[in-house]
Amino acid sequence: MTGSNPSRPHDCYRCGTTIEPGHVYGALDLLDADGDLRVMLCRSCAAELRAFLE
Repeated sequence: MTGSNPSRPHDCYRCGTTIEPGHVYGALDLLDADGDLRVMLCRSCAAELRAFLE
C-alpha cells in the first residue's frame, strides 16, 4: 500500500499534510478511469489505516 515519488505535491486525504515528491506515502483507490490518482495518505495516516485493518 505504500509507494514513493508522487510527481507533484498532494495533500493527505485524511489529515491534510502536504506529501512532496520523493516522500513515502500510502495510496488508496490508486487510479480512476482517466488514470488520475484518487486518494493519497501521508505515511502516518497510512500506518494507522493499516493497523486498523489488521
